[in-house]
Amino acid sequence: MTLPTTLARAAVITAVGLSSLALTPSSAAEGTARSAVQADGGVVLTVELLDTPLVPDGEMRASVTVTNSTDDALASGHVVLSAGDEPFSSRNELATFLDVSAADTESSVTLDTLDVPAIDPSSTWTSTPVTVTSDDLDLPETFGAYAFSGTYVAGSATAQSRDAFAFQAGETPDPVTVAIAVPITLPPTAESLVSAEDLAAYTSEEGSLTQQLNGVLAHDVAIAIDPRIIASVRALGSAAPESAVEWLRTLETSGHNIFPLQYADADPTAQLQSGASALQQPSSLMFGIDPNNFTPVPDDEPDQPTTPTGTETPSPNGAAVTPTPTPPVDPDGIPSLDTLLEFPYTFPSAVWPDDDTVTKADLSGFENAKLGPVILSSSNTSAGAHSTVDAKVSLGDTTAFIADSAASDDLRRAATAASDTGQSDALAALEAKLAVIAGESGAGERSILLTMDRTWPTNAERMSAVLSTLESTPGVAMTDLESIELAENGGLELVDKPQSEERISAFTRIASFDDDIAAFSTALSDPSLLIGRHDAAKLTAYSIGWRSDLDGWSDAVAEFEQSTNDVLNSVTIVQSSPILMIADQISIKISVRNSLDLPVHVIMRASPDNPRLAVESSELTEIPAETQQAISIPVTARLGNGDVNLRLNLYTAEGVSLTESSTVPVTVRADWERIGTIILIAGVSLLFIFGVIRTVLRRRREHAAADTQDSASDGDEQAADDASRPEAPAPDEPPTERESD
Repeated sequence: MTLPTTLARAAVITAVGLSSLALTPSSAAEGTARSAVQADGGVVLTVELLDTPLVPDGEMRASVTVTNSTDDALASGHVVLSAGDEPFSSRNELATFLDVSAADTESSVTLDTLDVPAIDPSSTWTSTPVTVTSDDLDLPETFGAYAFSGTYVAGSATAQSRDAFAFQAGETPDPVTVAIAVPITLPPTAESLVSAEDLAAYTSEEGSLTQQLNGVLAHDVAIAIDPRIIASVRALGSAAPESAVEWLRTLETSGHNIFPLQYADADPTAQLQSGASALQQPSSLMFGIDPNNFTPVPDDEPDQPTTPTGTETPSPNGAAVTPTPTPPVDPDGIPSLDTLLEFPYTFPSAVWPDDDTVTKADLSGFENAKLGPVILSSSNTSAGAHSTVDAKVSLGDTTAFIADSAASDDLRRAATAASDTGQSDALAALEAKLAVIAGESGAGERSILLTMDRTWPTNAERMSAVLSTLESTPGVAMTDLESIELAENGGLELVDKPQSEERISAFTRIASFDDDIAAFSTALSDPSLLIGRHDAAKLTAYSIGWRSDLDGWSDAVAEFEQSTNDVLNSVTIVQSSPILMIADQISIKISVRNSLDLPVHVIMRASPDNPRLAVESSELTEIPAETQQAISIPVTARLGNGDVNLRLNLYTAEGVSLTESSTVPVTVRADWERIGTIILIAGVSLLFIFGVIRTVLRRRREHAAADTQDSASDGDEQAADDASRPEAPAPDEPPTERESD
């Protein structure tokens, strides 16, 4: 029995005694110890190994940290450090030791005992790194991996940490060939086509894409790239940031093995498991292209030859580099979908699902779609996480690259470590596993694959340092993915590991909008603009990156559903007020609102609820984007007066209904028009007759007046003539009275 085990058991016995004392009043004096026992799960011991691997006459260091996450103080205690004195004989033995829930059966040598002071609640204590020499360990001159552990005891609180390190002594075995695959992706929150502003940030000196690429450029690793990155740079044309253009040129000329992920790193197995017959691909990216950023092809150059996108530069791996040819563009200079996605991939149809998400049915789906090779985790196979399998085998009809699950976990932990000590400890664990693998039978003829996951490192120097350490590790020979040869299967089988019902349900809901969007898009002059945008947004919601952010993914799915419903409900009939129809034939104007950012072409159809009206459909009418416009519907009155409800619907030219029916009430008073017309005609006729009569009478008066005037003129003339003659006395006329006087 080892000293750490003895101390741990003694602590448990003490804890039982203290818990019984808690039942008596006198136990108040033991409050601190009793509280620590109650919150034992909140006490963590971390031992991180530095400066490994260990060599004869060399030394390494151990950093010890005790974390008290409880609400109570820990009493003073101690940490005992110990190490094994025999190398692990197998991966299984190493895995068993590293499982802190399993009993520690390794023989060990006590190295040091550290005094640990009392630790306040929610506090941490870290030691000065403890130096351990090869002489302290008294190890045999045997290459391999050895145990290293620490045990913390403070009153009734205990915690343990287990690790392993490589000791490079004796005869070094034939190196095992190691290949590494690294994904280069965007955060799952990125848009389906990345804007110039975001691309400038991602490809800036400290941007995530720059850090990811720079971390692997000088090393022989395979790169899996999200095609969305390539397409986004090209879709911007002349508006693409210079940093993004240079980043893409660097990738193209790097000489690495490069293969594509799904667009937006969409989850391939969740799609198939949710019922998809094929993996979703982008159908069009025209929605994100501004023609002003592209130069039309001159008329005298109708057939533009392919041209390199960049100059040839030496590869850091010494491999020959062929610049990417740019496929032809249309006469307006607008790149096609193939142009945006074109890239000289090493494995153009490779598929890389997330770890432990693949079923046998998925492999059949990939095979039927002519996709492959497929990258899988060994934990998704009958080998399990802690067994060594050849990197490239056949699983049925599928060629598969099998990544070593446990060793890959150490690689990922090292590349994403927040501190140098954390990185060193992860590398020590990886070196130990590789030392055990190198000692296995036939290791010199075996290749293994290590992979990074989608939790990409944000520090290029740290990633590069990890790869440099591996390249210099004895017993390891680095290679590229393309050079790995197909090995015998050895009875390896895939173990079905379907995704959760919640995730499958969400994928099913997302895919359920496809038919509705396809139908709605017939209202557009170019349906691909809307369908392409929908498909790209769907792929973004499918991103594997969301698997590590379930809350964020739930919000993303809800946002996708809401935005899609907004599109489907973007064209509406504006509620109209009641209409009074007093003519036999009119054109009723109904307003239609288009909230979509694209113009739509619609036909309005109306059906009356009784035969008083005959209604015709409107003409095909364009409603500009984000506007409201009236549509005219010809209506004819047929049978008498009364109230009619017109049920209105909008359709595309293909006959697809766009809206729920809307009703507008119409009051028909068509005879009013006839009565009004008669009255109007009668009134006009009377006015005309009255006018004629008045005119005749006026003219008669005028003629009478003229005659009177003529008679008067004749009398005056006669009187004047009489006055001008001399008077002669009448002979028989008697004299007047005056004359007689």
